[in-house]
Amino acid sequence: MRPRKIIAMIMTFLMMLSLLPSLVFAAAAPEGELGGQLKIKGTAAVGSELSADYEKVTPEGLTDDYVTFSWSRKVGDQLTEVGTEKTYKLVDEDLGNKIELKITGKAEMGITGELKVNTVEIVATPEEAPEETTELPEGEQEAAPAEETPTQEIAAEDTPAEGSQTDENTQPAQDVAEDTQTEEVIDIGADEPTDSSADVMQPADGQDTENSADNSQSEITTDDSVINIGTEGYLEVPENGQAEDANQGASAESPAQQEPVYTAEIVAENTAEDGTAVLDFGTVNAGFTQENANSSMTKNVTVKNTGNSTLNFKEISPEHFMVKDLGSLAAGESVDAWVMPREGTAVGEYSDTITYETEEGVKVSFIAKLTIAEQKQDDTNTDQQPAEKPATPETTPEVTPEITPEVTPEVTPEVTPEVTPEVTPEVTPETTPEVTPEVTPEVTPEVTPEVTPEITPAPSFTTDISEVKFDSKEAGYKEAPAAVTINVSNTGNVKLTGIAVSVSGNEFTVSAPSASELEANANQSVSFTVAPAVGLAAGTYTQTVSIKTDQTDYLNIPVSFTVTEAAAKLTAVGKVSDISLANGVEKSAAGLQLPSTVKITTNKGDMNASVKWDVKGSAYNQNSTEAQKFSVKGTAALPDGVTNPDNLSLVVSVNVTVSRGPIVSDAGNNSITGISSDGNYTTETKITFTAVGAGMDIENPIKGDVRYQPLNWEVLEARSWDGAPYSATFRMGKNGNYTLTVTYNQQQFDGSNWVNTGTQDTKQVNFTVNAAPNQTLTPAADKTDANQKNAVKTGDNTPILPFVIILIVAIVLIAGILVYRNKKK
Repeated sequence: MRPRKIIAMIMTFLMMLSLLPSLVFAAAAPEGELGGQLKIKGTAAVGSELSADYEKVTPEGLTDDYVTFSWSRKVGDQLTEVGTEKTYKLVDEDLGNKIELKITGKAEMGITGELKVNTVEIVATPEEAPEETTELPEGEQEAAPAEETPTQEIAAEDTPAEGSQTDENTQPAQDVAEDTQTEEVIDIGADEPTDSSADVMQPADGQDTENSADNSQSEITTDDSVINIGTEGYLEVPENGQAEDANQGASAESPAQQEPVYTAEIVAENTAEDGTAVLDFGTVNAGFTQENANSSMTKNVTVKNTGNSTLNFKEISPEHFMVKDLGSLAAGESVDAWVMPREGTAVGEYSDTITYETEEGVKVSFIAKLTIAEQKQDDTNTDQQPAEKPATPETTPEVTPEITPEVTPEVTPEVTPEVTPEVTPEVTPETTPEVTPEVTPEVTPEVTPEVTPEITPAPSFTTDISEVKFDSKEAGYKEAPAAVTINVSNTGNVKLTGIAVSVSGNEFTVSAPSASELEANANQSVSFTVAPAVGLAAGTYTQTVSIKTDQTDYLNIPVSFTVTEAAAKLTAVGKVSDISLANGVEKSAAGLQLPSTVKITTNKGDMNASVKWDVKGSAYNQNSTEAQKFSVKGTAALPDGVTNPDNLSLVVSVNVTVSRGPIVSDAGNNSITGISSDGNYTTETKITFTAVGAGMDIENPIKGDVRYQPLNWEVLEARSWDGAPYSATFRMGKNGNYTLTVTYNQQQFDGSNWVNTGTQDTKQVNFTVNAAPNQTLTPAADKTDANQKNAVKTGDNTPILPFVIILIVAIVLIAGILVYRNKKK
């Protein structure tokens, strides 16, 4: 066998080995939609750690890698996510609320769907926590394992007791009956098998299910047994093995044949003659609050689902009472609902019928009774006159001894408010003169002091401030607002003792009262102070300061304090980048392209601040064609919420460069210097002149610039220049009148080179040459200057070297091709 074939076989074998793990273990990975029962492990108390338990979640083999976790704090109907790990540690904010756990399958791992479950209400300590941490979210039921079928036949001895839940996936009765031959799977819900679990058997074909049902009542005795009947709910079997309602628990009908029954009952501490539950709260004073009320202000009623189906209670809000909303209540389940009077209820007697109603049409009611009484006030009236009040029994014995027996029977029946004015004229003439002054002065002063002690004690007090509002502070404040002093005065007719002050929360502090007692009608007061705490976060805080004495109820004073968000503090003002523009733009912020904002730096990050530019104060000249450099100053305006505690300069500046525009030189500025028409020239004079072209002095030309370049000159003969300097020297050999002519080429800069435009300009100078003494020479130009002849430059500066190289390469290629063909032949 060839080596190549051997190597090929070895490689094929190794490749097959590499594929074996995927073939062997591929089936072990779970996949499918989440189902089954999700639970939460841990203690429902602050400080404890909860964890997701999906031991009974399908598909089997599920691990942390296949799902994501979401823990949310549930306050009413609002959810706030607090964690995304498998575990979550309960904090103080969770107290009194529930925690919802949601696991979601990772689609990329082959798992879809999601499951949710709630904890019970979180308590403060583990000792208070119930044994079971998990409860289902309202309106949801536990999902049955996905592999179970809802078409199982249940033996009569396992007929769900009253209170079992039925799921919308449960098959109708006729379907269940038709599937009696299918395999049944009955799971007992307890973690460990019990003795009674062995007694749960499947009925044999044709077996009397009614007898089985009777036996089941005595055989199933395990507490909290759960039978999975193939639906999403679970049937709870009571301790005695039968449903609480004996009329339904012993029914011979199968679960599929039972009609749903929706009934409920309500139980309270008392009942009326017609059997209606009654809660009597007694009498409370007007202005009561839950904070100062005692335990009698909260009472409970027990609501029980006496049917065989779940009841979904609607929310209610009675006018004079607050009650607990029940949510869902499973069959056979009971719940204690608290009831308390509403604060602010007016004075009066109330007997309200409060009705709980379910979405299924069930109504249960109870009566709540309450009397709101006026607070006791000081009824003493110092303006009352004794003559206007009927005589009291005490008055009669004091008057009688001072009047003769004959007078007594006449005076006694007539001592009424109407008779009082008539007593004096009747008594006066029939008694001695001494009686008259004694009756009149003694009755008047003696009635008043005897009536006063009988006035009902009316303790009361008032404060000089009814509400306290503190000035706001910015978050991060180090010093609290100044404390406010509140003075308490006794406005009643009895001495006040046990004066105490408290506040409803930790966001405010109160001092102890300056005294614990206060005499009636005393010209004095008891004082205390209240102030917000230091270091509160941004927000508005409203609490109640309560004042109480041994003789009175609480007097509440609302206090409030607002902490605003901390303002951003300016730490730096950014710089504006230099600006370059073409000449002639408008002199305005827009024309000069000045930015409308500048970046500033604060302790909360970078922001943009608007800028007002002083364009008019800049040195820019819009009408100038020359290049310009100048600066423009502006002032930054800080955004709302940004402060400048360090008084940093808000002045900003930007450098602007305005390039010049194209220079179009005027041909009128072409000139010839060094020779003039009135010059004194002889045949021996060497004349030197210079041709000056307009724009020839342009430096750093830009596209569009125009200049005039001297091209040639002529006096009798034409001469040309190759480049600067554009000068020449000549001498005329014969006297006479002559003309010097200079020609200029107009050129325009195309961004790279000066290019002839085809336009020319000429300038001339007429001059006269006289004969030199003793000199007879013919006119001739200077041999080195005037007689020099050069080719005229065209102004085309295109480089020809690249074209030459290309030509050479082409020739070489052609030669190579010819040589190659010759050799081939």
